[in-house]
Amino acid sequence: MKNLLLGSLLAFQLSFAQTNSNKMNVAIFIYDKVEILDFAGPGEVFASTWVDNDHPFNVYTVAADDKPILSQGFVTITPQYTIQNCPKPDIIVLPGGGVLKSVENEEVIRWVKECSESADVLLSVCTGARLLSKAGLLDNKEATTWYGAIESLREMTPKAIIHENTRFVDNGQVITTAGVSAGIDGALHVVRRMFGEDAALHVAKYMEYDKWNPNEGLIVNND
Repeated sequence: MKNLLLGSLLAFQLSFAQTNSNKMNVAIFIYDKVEILDFAGPGEVFASTWVDNDHPFNVYTVAADDKPILSQGFVTITPQYTIQNCPKPDIIVLPGGGVLKSVENEEVIRWVKECSESADVLLSVCTGARLLSKAGLLDNKEATTWYGAIESLREMTPKAIIHENTRFVDNGQVITTAGVSAGIDGALHVVRRMFGEDAALHVAKYMEYDKWNPNEGLIVNND
């Protein structure tokens, strides 16, 4: 009976997210040892965005399986979906932290690749850029990551240009950010790109995040 009820709940959640077509699905990938602010920062931005008297984003967590994950050794989070049953994402957030196990998980990398075929934005935070690299999505692009992982990302992605001291790098579909709090900047940039600067500034003010500079970061001209 418990499994039946759980299955019905998941089916309802999936149906709601897929039929609520006026909202953009934001899938936040989480895993054991994920950095809290890496995913919570962008999650707060997208969940707090308010446009035309409505929230335009449907934000949810996704993991490789349905087991609770432990973030930074003291916060336990139960993912809402798995990569097998989550609603089709329009935006994917790939946070950093102890990401190596996920990078080596073929199913996770396959999911990232498959989502890249239809998603509008793939946003990595910190060492989450390694997931994009493993999926081959940084090749022939420009990117950034946490300052302590610049060299390792360069070694992992020899076909990419990896920038230091850069808050975010926007290649169009693929956006990478520097470490931890820079994920907030990256998410605000996405909101700005989609709904205008006023919408992004409204979120930043609500969050009392006065660090954000709308003109900071690198936007790659792919023309």
